[in-house]
Amino acid sequence: MLVVLPAVAVLLVAGGCQKDTRITMSELEDLQAVASAEPPAVVKPEELALADVQPYQVVDGDVLAITLLGLREDRYEPVNLEFRVHDDGTIVFPIVGKIEVAGLTLGGVEQAIVTAHADVVKDLAVYVRLAGAESTTVLVQGAVTQPGLIELPGDQRNVVYAVSQAGGFQMDSSGLVRLRPIRADREPLVFDFNNINDVRRALSAAPLESGDVVMVAAAPQDVVYVIGLVNAPGVVSVPRSGEVSLVRALAASGGLRDFLDPPEATLWRRLPNGNQVRVKLELDKIMNGERPDVALAAGDVLDVPHTPETRFREWLAANLKFGPFGVTAMYDPVADYRARILRNDNNNSTFRQTMLQSLGTGISDIVLPPVVAPITP
Repeated sequence: MLVVLPAVAVLLVAGGCQKDTRITMSELEDLQAVASAEPPAVVKPEELALADVQPYQVVDGDVLAITLLGLREDRYEPVNLEFRVHDDGTIVFPIVGKIEVAGLTLGGVEQAIVTAHADVVKDLAVYVRLAGAESTTVLVQGAVTQPGLIELPGDQRNVVYAVSQAGGFQMDSSGLVRLRPIRADREPLVFDFNNINDVRRALSAAPLESGDVVMVAAAPQDVVYVIGLVNAPGVVSVPRSGEVSLVRALAASGGLRDFLDPPEATLWRRLPNGNQVRVKLELDKIMNGERPDVALAAGDVLDVPHTPETRFREWLAANLKFGPFGVTAMYDPVADYRARILRNDNNNSTFRQTMLQSLGTGISDIVLPPVVAPITP
């Protein structure tokens, strides 16, 4: 059997001359810094739609408890009244009639009542408190501790309070919150509570309305995918710290395949802006401690690919056998070609049968000539 090793080596080298489009680790760090850069959202407390940082503003449906001093003979004897704010934003007093209070703070309501009674009562003292705020009922679902219908007071009608009233995030929550408004003319919104800018935007968003749905997404399974020249390719779990090192990921995948010693690996990573990049890793230097270990993040794909050298090593390991009398080449080109034809599902079945028949007759006779009996005298 004739085995030409130099020809095999030439073919292996010729197959690995493609242009390398991968980037380096330093280029990856620069791209991630640019993709992650985001100017901070500027939110002034006085511009927040609804939050405890500003005084409560009266809305339609609120119940106001009002105490008045100066109406009775004993000017210090209080008169206690309760009013519900009507749909037009007013309350109606027996003597002065309608007073517009919607949109006012409680202090503003007190001043409006004093002004309305200016021609009737002198030196009127008014104290207003919120006896019952008009609440908004929203549905909170997903990765929260207590999903269900949540009632929100008038000054807490945003997704931050909605998630808090639902018991907060569960351990498997991704921090991603989607708002689906009940009204078709309002746009759905998405907030990432891992991003402080999105928390600011959530606080300053338009108030929730009854019937709105708040959905908290669960985190996908945090894994790294390892493929290529490892003994057990598959997924490797990522701890809650958010990353796992390259060396540990290879160890969890059964280690590198014996005798191949791949010199490099490829890291597939999706950047925060959605772009995906391929990074060249000097695997041999990382494993020898000449380069620092690389931190892999959830969703990364680590590929340990073949190179011409590893393919040649694999071929030698499969076809050379070491014995007591030297090295024996086990390579059978006919069997190899037969196996390639059988593996090629794209070939026509008739063509495969024809080639296999030819392998069983002519070609095999050429490669392995028949044994001729010796001529006897």
